[in-house]
Amino acid sequence: MQTAYDLVWLSAERAPDHLALVDDRTPRALTYAGLIDEVEAAAAGLAARGIGAGARVATVLPGTFDHAVVLLALQRLAAVPALLNFRLGPADVGALLARTRAAAAVVPGDEAMAAAAAAALPDGAPLWAVGGAPGRAEDFAACRGAAAGLGPRPRPGREDPAFVFFTSGTTGLPKGVALAHRTTEHRVLWLSALAGLRHGAHNRTLGFMPLSHAIGFYGKLLATLAFGGAYYVMSSFDAAEAVAAVERHRITYLFGIPTLYHAMVNAPGYAPERMRSLDLVLYGGAPIDPALIAHMDRHWPATIRHIYGTTETMCPLYNPDPVDRPATLRAAFYARTRAVRVGGGPEDEVAAGEEGELIVDADADMVFSGYLDMPEATAEKIRGGWYYTGDVVVLEETGDLTLRGRVDDVVRSGGENVHPEEVERVLDAHPGVAASAVVGVDDAYWGQIVTACVVPAAPGLDAGALDAHCRESALAGFMRPRAYLFLDGLPRNAAGKVLRRELRARAAEAPLAKPPPA
Repeated sequence: MQTAYDLVWLSAERAPDHLALVDDRTPRALTYAGLIDEVEAAAAGLAARGIGAGARVATVLPGTFDHAVVLLALQRLAAVPALLNFRLGPADVGALLARTRAAAAVVPGDEAMAAAAAAALPDGAPLWAVGGAPGRAEDFAACRGAAAGLGPRPRPGREDPAFVFFTSGTTGLPKGVALAHRTTEHRVLWLSALAGLRHGAHNRTLGFMPLSHAIGFYGKLLATLAFGGAYYVMSSFDAAEAVAAVERHRITYLFGIPTLYHAMVNAPGYAPERMRSLDLVLYGGAPIDPALIAHMDRHWPATIRHIYGTTETMCPLYNPDPVDRPATLRAAFYARTRAVRVGGGPEDEVAAGEEGELIVDADADMVFSGYLDMPEATAEKIRGGWYYTGDVVVLEETGDLTLRGRVDDVVRSGGENVHPEEVERVLDAHPGVAASAVVGVDDAYWGQIVTACVVPAAPGLDAGALDAHCRESALAGFMRPRAYLFLDGLPRNAAGKVLRRELRARAAEAPLAKPPPA
């Protein structure tokens, strides 16, 4: 069993002079030997300030060079990074630090964030800031020491805690997802077995996903460094700069959410030939626009694959050829999966053609240990040795599974189940729609009516035009929105997920636009 630090250390042993980590904001570019030296110096500085094995240290940073270094330095000490979403506000960060019982924290050089962290940490607990030293925080750049005093690499046990990531729930504070050291290697190696990422220095990755996201950390940073490639930092996502960086650095590997690819394709200066270095492009985390994946398939030279995963399970499903069936997946190498009746147990499997909830064998080495200090939440999601994802799927005759939506998001109208994603795919194909989200609004006759919350791309869009568009599509009649709410923007959480509960509340109170009778 290897820790995250071990995997990078092994790459440095094999090829110390190969390029490892390149910053986008400074001239820093480290070989593997240089990266290990930098990580060891930072680890020595952390150790001198009391950080050791098992210490839970929160990081609240975007995907910067220093964030990568501090995560590896904490692993060098067998400390436990707790990676908070840097987009959270100071109040939420403070609440999560207290709930996580963090022994220390690393935050941006922002006075409000540093003050919230200082108030939430125990008295005298170490606090570092990247890019300054606001309040009582110490500048992380000064947290360095002599590596000679560190001693040999710690050898934690399989079930010892390695990381805490956080779910991006749409209500309340995110839950801490506790991951043991046994998960680390498997959360990297699946990329070779399923996605086709080959070991070697030919890999050049653009790091445009946050490191607090499982894709950003495991799927990009750690996989690239464990496989001996070069990781090019992108501290904050900019679509035009991402296109330029792919061309400039001859990037071969991308893994991200479809939103980022959509932004790149529509960025000023984009041209398909600027993507000519790409070899492998993975997407996951949200449905993809069929027009977008068709464009990528036609104009980008890369192999494109769909990855389904959760923070808790990493990658239980995938599709090696998703262009014509972007929502259909199959069980992955490390996973056992089932589709069971909603509300049922592991033995209540659905028949081919029926809908059910996707569950995943919780005994696989990739799967989390539980929600941090939340046994009731853990017991709700892991039942009978299976993790209940909350995702609705259709079991195909082939044994494949087609994603339909979330259990809690289903609109129940006139005795029919309507999955918002299916309606949103049709609405988003209209040129006048910038974004959409579908919810159910209570109705005395229908039970709920399908209601589309729409952000227009330009003035003049109305319910009649959208209704005509839906009628001309393949959307079933019972799935057509019966009401529309036009908004300037969709409410989202810190991870960018739409807050459907807030939309339902708005739609229940606001005057809704109704399409004219057919």
